[in-house]
Amino acid sequence: MDYPTKIFNHNFTRYRLVCILVILFAHIINTKAQTPISEIDFLLDKAWEHHVSAQLLPSLKEATKALELANTRHYDKGKGEAHFMIGHALLHIGLLKEGLKHMDEIKKTDYYKKKAIVQSEIHRLSAQFYTKLELHQLALREYQKQQKLLGSLEGEKKTMSLLYLYSNLAYTFKKMEKIDSVEKYTFRQLDLLHTLEEKDEKVHLQYVSTYDDLGSLFIHKKDYDKAQAYLDKSLTTVEKYNIPIFFNTMIFLGKLEKERGNYKKAVIYYNKAIANTIQIGDRSALRNQYKQLSDFYREYSLGQEEANQYLLAYSRLNDSLETENKLVIDTALGHILDAKDKAENRNSSRYRNVIISILIFVLLLSVYFLWRARKNRDVLKEREVILNEKEKINKALSEAIQENKFNDLLTLARSNSPEFLILFTELYPEFIHALKNLDPKIRNTELEFCAMAFLNFSSKNIAEYTYVTTRAVQIRKNRFRKKFGISSDVDFNLWMREQVEPIELNR
Repeated sequence: MDYPTKIFNHNFTRYRLVCILVILFAHIINTKAQTPISEIDFLLDKAWEHHVSAQLLPSLKEATKALELANTRHYDKGKGEAHFMIGHALLHIGLLKEGLKHMDEIKKTDYYKKKAIVQSEIHRLSAQFYTKLELHQLALREYQKQQKLLGSLEGEKKTMSLLYLYSNLAYTFKKMEKIDSVEKYTFRQLDLLHTLEEKDEKVHLQYVSTYDDLGSLFIHKKDYDKAQAYLDKSLTTVEKYNIPIFFNTMIFLGKLEKERGNYKKAVIYYNKAIANTIQIGDRSALRNQYKQLSDFYREYSLGQEEANQYLLAYSRLNDSLETENKLVIDTALGHILDAKDKAENRNSSRYRNVIISILIFVLLLSVYFLWRARKNRDVLKEREVILNEKEKINKALSEAIQENKFNDLLTLARSNSPEFLILFTELYPEFIHALKNLDPKIRNTELEFCAMAFLNFSSKNIAEYTYVTTRAVQIRKNRFRKKFGISSDVDFNLWMREQVEPIELNR
């Protein structure tokens, strides 16, 4: 055998050994990746426990890890349940478009396709996403799909699904300002509750919620006797079953007394609501009630000092919650991006294995340096793809957050939320600065009124959203005309928008 032939045989044997080692290594890695299904189920159970106790970030973390392992193990049920819990967490955190992607992913699983109860819940959860996004027609379409599936369910699953369907429909129609539909589905919910035994704690809570909704509905319709009757039933249920959460009932009783002109009695109920939120530790609800009481004391001249004290308490708590909420969103986005990076790495790893298999064959026919050159080019391409995907993801998330903020602003204005001015100041700081230059002592309630005019709400809209008469809104506009020297022949809303130019209203 000549020397070149010996060299060739030696290299061929070495390449064959390398191929065997690569195959063995890949087999070892693949064996380690075979996560037991029990571990995935354990993670999903932990995620559900965190979800029930409203610990959203731990729930999101556990469910994301379970999803990663379920994808590796090709565990269909694990993938379906993980997507569902991730979507639930993102709904409450406020990352709505990202959550809807998980709803689309769960629909690809056999876990979804084979179970009517899962399909029903996914349609209901998707509808909640659309409602928060103000896409009400899409939400109603999802509820219709859910309702068609209820015929396939039996027993308690069917009853509870129907109960939650009526509750969600009433909420969506309330957002659409269709009061007759709200009343229709709230009474259907109450009729269904009457068919259930009152032994279950969930039923007790649902009764309280339904009575509160009816009380609020009849306050809106100015039928104060009916409102009182339903709120009394709610209070009786709370006392009978020793229900710990009842601040909404107190708030609606306070609103009822306010509408009747019994301001001091309304304050008593509002203070009971605050005491309950402190007792149960609901800091978000407590913040809203501090703001509500501050405005109430100021609007009805019940005491400037008390109004300032509640406003100070609101400001402190609001700052704390804003910081915490930002941390929650940032952390949730971090989990999402980490999960996407890992998914990309898995795909890259699979792609790389295919390339390696091809290269192994090439190694048998070509020289080592050619193989290495091709490998380096492949690696560089993969890195470029990963970097481009990361840039696209970051850009898409940023655009989604900005788009949601303006929609959230309109929603907060329509619901007369105390958070409206906070978000408006964040979006249009120039306008707030311009008004404060004109009047350094301008109050927050005046800023809120001017902000609604800036958004081009009509006098009728402003009256509806702030629960006053159109005449009261016109009087308030006349006061501002005198204060700022606005001529009577100048459009009030146009004057407000011209204070800062250019500002994009449609973002």
